[in-house]
Amino acid sequence: MTSPLTRRALIAALPAAAVASGCKGHAQAPVQTAPVPPLKAVAQFPVGTCISTGKLGDPALVGLVLRNVTQVTAEWEMKMEAILRDDGGFDFTRPDAIAAFAGQHGLRLHAHTLVWYAQKAPAFQRIDGNKPALTGAYRNYIQAVAGRYRGRAVSWDVVNEAVKDDGDGYRECLWSRNLGIDYIPDAFHLARAADDQALLFLNDYNLESNPKKRRTFLHLAEALLKSGAPLQGLGTQTHLDINLQPGMVTTAMRDLASLGLPIHVSELDVSTRVRGLDLSSPQERADRQARLVHEVVEAFMSLPPQQRFAITTWGLRDSDSWLQLAPNPPGVDLPLLFDKAGRPKEAAAAFVAAATGR
Repeated sequence: MTSPLTRRALIAALPAAAVASGCKGHAQAPVQTAPVPPLKAVAQFPVGTCISTGKLGDPALVGLVLRNVTQVTAEWEMKMEAILRDDGGFDFTRPDAIAAFAGQHGLRLHAHTLVWYAQKAPAFQRIDGNKPALTGAYRNYIQAVAGRYRGRAVSWDVVNEAVKDDGDGYRECLWSRNLGIDYIPDAFHLARAADDQALLFLNDYNLESNPKKRRTFLHLAEALLKSGAPLQGLGTQTHLDINLQPGMVTTAMRDLASLGLPIHVSELDVSTRVRGLDLSSPQERADRQARLVHEVVEAFMSLPPQQRFAITTWGLRDSDSWLQLAPNPPGVDLPLLFDKAGRPKEAAAAFVAAATGR
């Protein structure tokens, strides 16, 4: 560990811009750019963002959403944690509000998510180990939730994050312990029985940065298709950081597209927080973020039109990002396309440029 005296001497020798941007835990000043047209006005594909009911009363955010996107995803309020009560009953108050917002404003609703390894609802934990009971409850949950939004949701993330982080097989979870790996195809069949209209997606993250995980994800998708499961699209969350090497997004997009299914960039953000000492200036970080956003959109635009399902950013304003939540220090990461005041950043300009072929 560097001693306090040595660290003070080092910082004293740095340029002022490097000190402002490189000290761990200090908020970054956002880099502004000129006004850009609404994202949805220039994109030849649906543009989405996530939303939560707590933000529906924020007129500034709602205005930004309506100006820029054509699709919304519930950030977390269509997950089991928001719907399934401890007694096993259902509470649709919050997901219904998201669906109503989408319907009121003519926005597509992408529903997220039916089955997630991290879900440990008490109602299911009580029957952990009782396969017949859990099988019945699993079936009932998926059919009730997917069926409720039939005709309103254009798509579902049916199974979310099924692949281990290191790509070495599939996650063990409540569902796999009780139902085996069949919990995945079963979820797709159940969702299709409940909603014969929505497009059904398999969704995961780190597919750009981890080729092994991407191969396992594609192997799972191929196995589902071969088994006859109604898998109809692939979601790549695309939570990136500015240190990702150029070209990795393009390679991942090409690999994912190889199955011929629609692709959803489902949770796009680009973290600007670099752990430890970093000598880059706010402008350099903004440039790296913009280059990655440009690469994402450019790679997406290289897909055949029928494979361009949507690009969804995981929020619009930096201040609303999940990367502002504990344990992350607030105000340090600036991962989105608009600053906390709703002004477009360099990343927004890069999105527009790539969407228009520049």
